[in-house]
Amino acid sequence: MTVQFVTNEKVAETSSKGNQEKWKDGGRWYKLDQFGYEGLAETVISRLLERSSIETATPFRFVRYRMARMHVHGRDRNGCSSENFLLPGESIITLSHLFKREGRPLKDFLLRLPSDRKRIARLAEETAALTGLELFPQYLTLLFEVDALFLNDDRHLNNIAVLEKDGQFDYCPIFDNGAGLLSNVQMAPMDIDPAALIRSAKARPFNTTFNRQVIHARSLYGPQLHIPQFSEETLRRELEEPLTYYAQRDRGLIADRVCRTILMRQGKPKTRGAIRC
Repeated sequence: MTVQFVTNEKVAETSSKGNQEKWKDGGRWYKLDQFGYEGLAETVISRLLERSSIETATPFRFVRYRMARMHVHGRDRNGCSSENFLLPGESIITLSHLFKREGRPLKDFLLRLPSDRKRIARLAEETAALTGLELFPQYLTLLFEVDALFLNDDRHLNNIAVLEKDGQFDYCPIFDNGAGLLSNVQMAPMDIDPAALIRSAKARPFNTTFNRQVIHARSLYGPQLHIPQFSEETLRRELEEPLTYYAQRDRGLIADRVCRTILMRQGKPKTRGAIRC
């Protein structure tokens, strides 16, 4: 089924890589593929996270996505949708906005710190102090682990958030993983070997390597993500339905890029407390 939208109903959310168009309809949020196969990345990552212990062993949650076809701007477009997880009166407050309204722009005080480890600790602990969310450091570590496993290089400070209602805060479900799995084919062209793209990727928000960011966070707060090791067979099985939304000529290339990304990343970083496989 193709969901019908008209342009003047869109909600444009600005990311660090441009405007991603989103719509709310019938209790669900819909968003378009913008630079490649973001809808597939969101869908596959959320399905794989269902195999983790996030919702059974931690107080944290993640958003579940599914593929969607939308008729917008006069043509059919691919994307994904997710349930609206906000309760009545609840809002998403990004860390960038949270600190700005406190008169403490994040970039200013983070850039003054001399190391990534100190920046992670300051971000985690200052957020916990502002919100009363004592486990926010563990939540941030989990977020970085998920990003490292799936190579999400767009976790800027507007993609890390908390929930707020009547001055009370809660942990935001992990969301917006669509930049993972080399989905942005403008920044990661399909004709470049995935291994080279994976090796050169940088983690946000500190523009460091994924391994270094995870190692620092775990050394401070311990490992949080426990997820089984994925075989190529399992990954290709999860890709079967999402791939049907894309052109036949691209399906093999997308599948190969997704599988190689996860298979390369899931064994790293090889340190004490590495992602358990």
